[in-house]
This record gives sequence, C-alpha cells and structure tokens, in this order.
Amino acid sequence: MSLYKTKGIILRTHKLGEADRIVTILTSNLGKVSAVAKGVRKTKSKFGSRLEPFMHVDLVLYKGRNLDIVTQAEIIDSFSGIRDNFDRITYGSAMLDLTNKVAIEGERDVALYNLLLKGLSVISGVKKNFRLLLIAFDIKLMAISGYMPKLERCVVCEKGLGAKMHFSFQWGGVVCDDCKVSDRNSIVVTPAAVETLSRLLRRPLLEAIDMDVIARTEDELYLLMHDYIAYYIQARLKSRECLSQLACS
Repeated sequence: MSLYKTKGIILRTHKLGEADRIVTILTSNLGKVSAVAKGVRKTKSKFGSRLEPFMHVDLVLYKGRNLDIVTQAEIIDSFSGIRDNFDRITYGSAMLDLTNKVAIEGERDVALYNLLLKGLSVISGVKKNFRLLLIAFDIKLMAISGYMPKLERCVVCEKGLGAKMHFSFQWGGVVCDDCKVSDRNSIVVTPAAVETLSRLLRRPLLEAIDMDVIARTEDELYLLMHDYIAYYIQARLKSRECLSQLACS
C-alpha cells in the first residue's frame, strides 16, 4: 500500500461492520474518493467528529486494494454554523447530496470542489434566503457539469424571446412559443424567472442572498431547477424530497 495526502470535503458516510465507516470525500486533486475509517464509531476513536459530513479536512490515506484507508484527519474548517441551524443543515445537505451525485470517482474537478467549498462557507454564515442560495448553487453546479442552460435566445431556432416562452429540459434552455410544440419535455417559464436565473448564474454565490426576488419567482425557479436536475441526473435525491416536504408543511 502507498501513502498519499489530500484535502477534502466529507460528502457522506455509512456504516461498515461494527466499528468502521465508509467515508465519501470530494478531494481537491483526486475527485471523489471512497475510503474506510477504521474504528471511527468507537467512543475513543482517534478521528472524533472529524470525518462527519460538511467537514473540510486535511487527510492522509493508504491506497488499498478495494477501498483506501484513512489514517489521519485534521480539520481545516468544520463549518460549525451549518450544524447549529436546522435550515442550514437541510439546505447544506442538499448541496452535498447533489455534489456526491455528479462527482465522478477518481476524476479531478477543481471547479466543483471550489463551488462546494464556497457554498458551504456562505451557507454557514447566512441567516436568510437559504433557498435562493441553493438555486444559485444548483445552476452553477449544472453549468460546470456540462449542463449550462441557454437563456438568451431560443435554443432551437436562435430567435429572440418574446413574452411567452418555455424551458426545455431536452434541449437545455429556453425555447420560444413556436418551437415548444415539438418538445414534450418543456414547461412554461416567465421572463422574470429567466432573467433572475441568468443573474444567479453570473453573480458570485454570496451575492445571491442579497438579491431582491419576489416569492412567486423564487417558487418558480426552485421547481424549475428541481425538475432540470432530476431530468439530467435521473435519480431521486433524499435531501430534495426533504426540502419539498418542508415547503408543504
């Protein structure tokens, strides 16, 4: 076995045997890595809480035959503000969940790593607009993952957009009223939602929480991004279902 060092964000954990856990980590230079943390569930574990979701850590690992083994972990940032607030936990978990779904094992993705790091940093300190922040995170993640939607012109005919338009999941962007007739995978979208989504895509994450967006437009964007993500990842995310239940309660 060979030893290596890396920095990473803990995405998720699950139990292995009586005392161990498998830890899924988004690393800065190696992409997503799954590794075993031996004895981490014991009361006197040397890791303590350093290998829990949200933790940003310095790691030392051994390269194993099937799974790598974590031997050391030191906290860079615990993002303690997230765990102190239920809304932050819920929306932060949605960030981790989607990142885990799109990240590829062993494939370096610096842009994704930096986006998640920034997302957790921002949500750890904010007191409002959690959902708008998540929408901004989602559209940026989709863009760097190769699914940036076209928002300025009709993605089919390249013509300018009128007052009536649709968002096409199949074509990956906005379509005019004429072109939508041949696309079953589209939904009606308002000009306000398209303009706001374009602004969220261009602006830094931190600025999203200060944007003045009316509730109706935010609701529309949340459902739009929910469906857009579901269309491309072809999977149900438990964290998103949790958010939907909260919205209905």
